[in-house]
Amino acid sequence: MRFSITTVLFAASLASAYTIAKRQTTVPALSTWFVNVTACAQTCNSNTNPAPCAAADTACECVNTNYVQLLLQCVQTSCSAEDAQAAQAVAVANCQAAGIDLNNPFPACMVTCNQNTVSSTCTDPSNGACYCNDTAWIQAVDTCYQSSCQGQDLTSAQTANAAGCRAFGVDISA
Repeated sequence: MRFSITTVLFAASLASAYTIAKRQTTVPALSTWFVNVTACAQTCNSNTNPAPCAAADTACECVNTNYVQLLLQCVQTSCSAEDAQAAQAVAVANCQAAGIDLNNPFPACMVTCNQNTVSSTCTDPSNGACYCNDTAWIQAVDTCYQSSCQGQDLTSAQTANAAGCRAFGVDISA
């Protein structure tokens, strides 16, 4: 089994959440960004835990589908359209600044590498933490990124992979 199914589902969930957010003029409010945003977005932010992401780990929060969905739900049900639009603008800008483009969080080269890299220890494609703890898989997928991705796609793939692992509670930066 491969991490690819998890990655594709993860990407689809994030893209779906973002599409819904755009369509409904709501967006996930992400952890430390709402100092200058409406009280409604600040309340949603205060009431939503980004764990396992650290409160200041913007990239992790941007790819943490559980966190994104909870914040999206709060903003969608609690905030006015204007507040939701303000939260959306802040979230999109800050994810972009952290290296995560919500319109394309997982470049095609990343998805291909994840689909073609096999783990010898992980059998459940939904267990992202297993893949993130599999050092051989991480090294193999990073080697694939290095040879298949270029420029911003390489940076985005590495950022999204590391942030995705942090969202599963695993820090692969060491």
